[in-house]
Amino acid sequence: MVKTVEFCEIVPRNFQYSIETDDSLCGDETTNTSHHQSVTSMGSGSKRGGGASNGISTVISARGAPSPDNDGERTSKWLKAIFLFFFLLISGMSNWAVIAYTHDYVPRTPLPDIVFSLVGEQRWASSLGDACVALCIILLGGLLLIHQHRGTVLKRVVFCAATLYAMRSITLAATQLPSGYTDNKGRCRDQVASKPSVFFGRLFEQTIRIGFQSKDQMLCGDLLFSGHTLVMVTCSLAVAYYLPKSIKPLQWIAHVSCFIGMICMIISRTHYTIDVIIAYWLSNMVFRIYHAYCELDMCLERHKSILYSWWPCRIIDWLEQDIVPGRLDNRCSFPWRRLTRGINRERGGANGEAVSSDSSSTTCDTNATTHHHQKHVSIVSFLRKKN
Repeated sequence: MVKTVEFCEIVPRNFQYSIETDDSLCGDETTNTSHHQSVTSMGSGSKRGGGASNGISTVISARGAPSPDNDGERTSKWLKAIFLFFFLLISGMSNWAVIAYTHDYVPRTPLPDIVFSLVGEQRWASSLGDACVALCIILLGGLLLIHQHRGTVLKRVVFCAATLYAMRSITLAATQLPSGYTDNKGRCRDQVASKPSVFFGRLFEQTIRIGFQSKDQMLCGDLLFSGHTLVMVTCSLAVAYYLPKSIKPLQWIAHVSCFIGMICMIISRTHYTIDVIIAYWLSNMVFRIYHAYCELDMCLERHKSILYSWWPCRIIDWLEQDIVPGRLDNRCSFPWRRLTRGINRERGGANGEAVSSDSSSTTCDTNATTHHHQKHVSIVSFLRKKN
């Protein structure tokens, strides 16, 4: 029985493929990276086991990204970057617009909360919570600085954050909760009659401050669900997922900071307990669904998955169309090394010296054996005929 498998069912069409025998996976792959032969069909393979073999196994190595000389790929990348920028901008501004409008309608009597009944308001915890948010963002920024696939990581994190902020704008507009402070009237601004000038003034102020407010005389009602928790959880999940193995323990800094920050959001009464719980659940859900979809090893499996019926996964499929299916290799590649290699390449070209186009990248994992993001997929073209 013969099973026909198309390339597009395994990895995207716009990649360069090379056929390797299974033996090439047992040695040092860095010695073979410059000797791959690009192919466009599955017409050859390596026979194993002679006459006793039940099939032919072909290993396909899909290289990281398409050639940067491809104008179509450049256009596609720019379109995705523009889409993500406006998606995040519109999602954030929709939150600020809802807060600017609902402030004048939010009640001033706090609701009962189980943690509020056990712990008094701790105003100092609000500043500590903001510091935890800043630390999580700094850790994510450091990860983006050292990661070899920083563009892909940033793209995924931005989409997750934008999706969560879009969800948050809906929950804020749907249900207005009063602030939980013991002195809401003193902490919240006065309520005034709704006017376009007041609304746009508040919206402009929030946009300039990127959503941050002073601790006194603030716009109230910015509660369900917690934006602080959204940022901390998304950053900590990204740091834990993408850190190279040799520096993996650093993830606990992000996890501990996230945990302390969530506690501070509650005991400072910046948010109700339910705000933090829902934010934690939704942030985990969006991040893990995105990456579960990306980790499906074949494009065909993605489209057959129940995840594909959820409309955001259609957008994810478009965003990931240039990325080899499966989990990214977490390797370090410092940006200044690339700049140095570019300078050396120019000098080598001027001196007539041959400079390898496949320069090595700095890795944090000492067990790394290849300098490319590769996904090896074994395809059995001939299956055993079942009786």
